[in-house]
Amino acid sequence: MLNSLGFPNEGLDAIKKRLKNTAKISCLGINIGPNKDTSIDNMQTDYIKCYEELSEYADFITINVSSPNTPKLRQLQDRKFIAELVSLLIESRNQSKKNPKIFIKVSPDERNQTYLDIINIINKTSIDGLIVTNTSNNLKLKSSLNISNLEGGLSGKVLRNSSNNILRLVKEKLNNEKIIVAVGGVFDVDSYNEKLDLGADLVQIYTGFVYEGPNLVKKIIKNDKQKSSNSW
Repeated sequence: MLNSLGFPNEGLDAIKKRLKNTAKISCLGINIGPNKDTSIDNMQTDYIKCYEELSEYADFITINVSSPNTPKLRQLQDRKFIAELVSLLIESRNQSKKNPKIFIKVSPDERNQTYLDIINIINKTSIDGLIVTNTSNNLKLKSSLNISNLEGGLSGKVLRNSSNNILRLVKEKLNNEKIIVAVGGVFDVDSYNEKLDLGADLVQIYTGFVYEGPNLVKKIIKNDKQKSSNSW
């Protein structure tokens, strides 16, 4: 699937009002990022404002620095920016009513050194872990699908290999107490278990959920339990 939506929503105030009126959900994650028209010099402010306004409702907050649809956003995976943002987020979390877990969501299109820099920052701080990975804007991959002229990020089965390769690197370098959330190419129980076998603690589904619907989650859990019982 090619996703060129960006972050379309009614804005922080509308989301906050909706969350206030929502019954407690067993686990709620909130994905935050800067406005499309925010200059790169002011993007930190957007992240901190979103965190401070919404953190009391969340069990975890995703720091999205990797959407291909927001101009210049992927430049924020720079070591200096991440280190400064992490410091501000931790300071804010320490002063807030609730302390949701914080994950950084990375792109699948970066050099290994970018991942190593981010892993190093997470290992040295109280940030809880990484989400591996966002959608891909890889032109070679797009060309193979004859869509190199289209904007947006690729997701689904075509992302499986690249996402898994980064997952292997993250598992090797990230401290054991940190949490790895894997996403990219999960469509069935085998691709779900593959993520776990490669070191993921949690698995997310996006494109598979869009194509297969919510029953996909039930199918994966049911088949996973059957496989586990059959292995004994």
